Amino acid sequence: MKTTKIIYWVTTGLLSTLFIMGALMYLFNYSRAEGFFVNLGFPTWIIYPLAILKILGAFSILSKKSLFLKELAYAGFLFDATLAFLLI
Repeated sequence: MKTTKIIYWVTTGLLSTLFIMGALMYLFNYSRAEGFFVNLGFPTWIIYPLAILKILGAFSILSKKSLFLKELAYAGFLFDATLAFLLI
């Protein structure tokens, strides 16, 4: 049981770190993120809300406040990662 918890928290921490770093890239390197979004045909106004939602999603996964928000964040990260993989 202890090994399972360690694996869970390590992978959850890595996933949260990955999405927080991506959100920080959106916030601090806006011109590069804007180029990616324009190249893919997405509107550029969505960059800031997406960055904020990524940060909030990571914090909702790491906290144990609401199971619904945690599941919603996992679903959002799944969609984000799937679309990123398909659009490469």
